[in-house]
Amino acid sequence: MTSGLENVSYEFITSTQQLIDITPNLENSPTVSVDTEGNNLDPYQAKLLLLQLATPEKSFVIDCTKVDLGPIKPVLEAEKPLKILQNAKFDYSLLKVQRGITLGSIYDTMIAERLITCGLSREISLKTIAEKYLGLKLEKVTRESFTDPKNPALRGKFSKEQLDYAARDAYILLEIFKKQLKQLKEQDLIDVAKLEFKVVSVVAEMELKGSLIDIQKWRTHIKELEEKRNEISREIQKELRPLANFTQVDLFGNESDTVNLDSPLQLLEAFKKLGVELPNTSEATLQKCDHPLAKILLEYRGYEKMITAFGETILEKINPITGRLHPDFLQLGADTGRFACNNPNLQQIPADSGFRSCFVASPGYKLITADYSQVELRIMAEVSEDPVFLEAFRTDQDLHTLTASQMFRIPIDKVDKNKRFQAKSINFGLMYGRGPASLAVQIGVSVDEARELLDVYFKTYRSVKRWLDNIGRSAVKNGYVRTLGGRKRAFTLPDKDHVDYLKLIGGIERQGKNTPIQGTSADITKYALVFIYEEFKKRSLDAYLIHTVHDEIVSEAREDIAEEVARIIEGQMIRAGELLLKKCPVKVEVKVSDYWEK
Repeated sequence: MTSGLENVSYEFITSTQQLIDITPNLENSPTVSVDTEGNNLDPYQAKLLLLQLATPEKSFVIDCTKVDLGPIKPVLEAEKPLKILQNAKFDYSLLKVQRGITLGSIYDTMIAERLITCGLSREISLKTIAEKYLGLKLEKVTRESFTDPKNPALRGKFSKEQLDYAARDAYILLEIFKKQLKQLKEQDLIDVAKLEFKVVSVVAEMELKGSLIDIQKWRTHIKELEEKRNEISREIQKELRPLANFTQVDLFGNESDTVNLDSPLQLLEAFKKLGVELPNTSEATLQKCDHPLAKILLEYRGYEKMITAFGETILEKINPITGRLHPDFLQLGADTGRFACNNPNLQQIPADSGFRSCFVASPGYKLITADYSQVELRIMAEVSEDPVFLEAFRTDQDLHTLTASQMFRIPIDKVDKNKRFQAKSINFGLMYGRGPASLAVQIGVSVDEARELLDVYFKTYRSVKRWLDNIGRSAVKNGYVRTLGGRKRAFTLPDKDHVDYLKLIGGIERQGKNTPIQGTSADITKYALVFIYEEFKKRSLDAYLIHTVHDEIVSEAREDIAEEVARIIEGQMIRAGELLLKKCPVKVEVKVSDYWEK
């Protein structure tokens, strides 16, 4: 237990005059920790109850049910002091919606911890990091009292336990900040931390804006998918019916289903009767099976999966206040630095599905979809310095067609779709550490044929092979890898006598190859988000970032300025790419439309 932190002294501010009196304390401090207490996680439906502020000298708990926060708005929005928060996105959103305050100059202890422990741990709650850095065991039961609809806090009557809890959570952030900052410096993570802290406000604004969905169009598309699924189901049942010992007919003369297509046991039995012995009915197993039933069953499951994942469940997430979807973007959702997305997960929506066209612009606005062209392959060209890769991008050739031409020793104009697909699968697969067995399944060849293709590929692109081999070994030797933006991913190395030592080392090598590629792509996209956001703000444009999927950025802009905004977005995305890619050109494809284009 760290002395003095379990009982923090603070001043309880219950009048606007008191707030005016303490403003100089805040203005003159280099750092101010910020925390809020509300009664709901949704900023649009929450009531702001308390605002806690702490400087190294003094702590304050402000009763937001009685006090106008106007006097400290300039301080909270200014570049100085540095504002220290845990999960800053939440407090940013709550203050923005409920009080019109836009926090400036953010340091997020949760994000910092994620960077410090990336690849080793995901324990980033305040409870965990308070114990790690301060030896302090926090109780979080009091937090729940703020959301209790019967609690007097909602009427501005706070208990001593609630005030003490609120004051302590804010004050300890200052102590955690000092210790984390030392770690960030030691691990050379200051630059990537600065980037991530700038991204916080961009993500908060992106979530607050949200996306508009055409509900009727969505439901129509679901119905179309259901009809296609049912049609395939009938086709399968028709094929399987001769295998059944008898046929059941209902009161109306309709033949009932012979096999439950969602039952693995019944499906295995059906395959057995067809003379096909399968260990299971997983997707990977069915993909390897060349029986027509396996192919059509995969198609059935594809429709079933989409209907289940994107049916009414997405529509239930529409906010009753705004009428829009407000997903939760996790800016460090993956150890590579990539975003993840929840409630709902927009990243899961297939680019080639009809669902995308259901995401529409508001009346009088347009959606602008901007996508980096083959950015991960360009990063591979940059880090490997492979002359063929670099030349392809410098002359704006289609890399997959060129690769197929080189591998199969045929002229570019003779490359067919199948050969291009095989080349594309290898190009992308290598960045995920894919071996011959995995590649064979994807492109429908034997493992030996896949191995031969890889051999030819590596003879063609020797620099790519050399870089992949070196970075894989480096990940094991050093216990970490870095992206071009300085992001670090560490690995827990297994003991040499571990029963699965070689398998675990192989996994580290695969992740070691993938992280610098995918992580650099994440770095570039995040710089782009910051640049675009700052440019919109600087020009006071009626344009907003609304979501991002990997290397794709979607914005909404007023119709009459949409083309101008599209040019700005393209320029800022190229600027972000050129920060990290010095040898390989950056290309961005931009579309202006009434809906979210592929």
